Amino acid sequence: MKLNRAHLIIYFAILTMSICSYGQNPILKLGEKDFMYAADPSAEVYNGKVYVYCSHDQDTAVNYSTMQDYIVLESDDLKTWKNHGVVLKPREYSWAHGQMNAPDVAYKNGWYYFYFPYNKTHIGVAKSKTPVGPWEEAVTDKITTIFDPTVFIDDDGQAYIYGSDTKQDIGDKGRHVMGAKLKDNMIELDGPWMRLSEETVAEAVHCFKRNGKYYFMARKGWRTGYWMADSPLPTKPYAEFKGYITKRQIDAPTHMSAIEFKNQWYYFYQRGDVNNGTFHRRSACFEKLKFNNDGTIIPIEYTLGEGVKTNKPVTPIK
Repeated sequence: MKLNRAHLIIYFAILTMSICSYGQNPILKLGEKDFMYAADPSAEVYNGKVYVYCSHDQDTAVNYSTMQDYIVLESDDLKTWKNHGVVLKPREYSWAHGQMNAPDVAYKNGWYYFYFPYNKTHIGVAKSKTPVGPWEEAVTDKITTIFDPTVFIDDDGQAYIYGSDTKQDIGDKGRHVMGAKLKDNMIELDGPWMRLSEETVAEAVHCFKRNGKYYFMARKGWRTGYWMADSPLPTKPYAEFKGYITKRQIDAPTHMSAIEFKNQWYYFYQRGDVNNGTFHRRSACFEKLKFNNDGTIIPIEYTLGEGVKTNKPVTPIK
């Protein structure tokens, strides 16, 4: 069928709308009201809305030692975002101190549980009746030790916590994808940490489930690698390494999460080459996540919103 001018106008209008619907990166832009550097985005879907829980890089940061609190971004359409700003300051708790990097949040039995690292690898927990707080202490000491905690709740209600044993070995020597059960109270381990990957990883473990398969993502080298398994704790045989989701990394260590929202999957990540940022001043972004017929992931392409420029060279693949 030959397209006339009217058809072409409609076609390009729809194409533009499709691109703009998610090609708006970064989520927060320098110069906008209430701008903050939002890193380590952990996206969750609650009550028909997307909430992105982020660590917070300071405007003057030259390393990660000044990470000390957490912010929340909210959207019901992935176009317009509300920045709730700093919602949790764990250093106000007498027992939490030191560097506070990547967090995660999980909902169970009427409570939202906020898992945050302090002193890099000690995992504390706060809780709230709403996705944005106010947050109160759920514990008065660490519940475990792991790097970059993430929590996944399976269809049967069983909760699991994941991370990597970067910074200290838990079990086998080396850095691996690690997992453990959580008790129903969400603040105690229900058994030991288990190694889930044959391959070594650096950090940033995340888990999600799609069509009965469990996916584990983590930073491997300077890219996001991923594994697939038939169970939430695949131990011998370990989860199967499938390759890489990202082709390259944008001036920041890769840290990611994935959600399904309104029948579309999305991949959230961070980059340090926008908003006059650096390796230590990062900004949250997201892309559509697509799959092959066999469930494997199609590598993503990074996008930027109209008029947004990069200010740093791409980190090379090593």
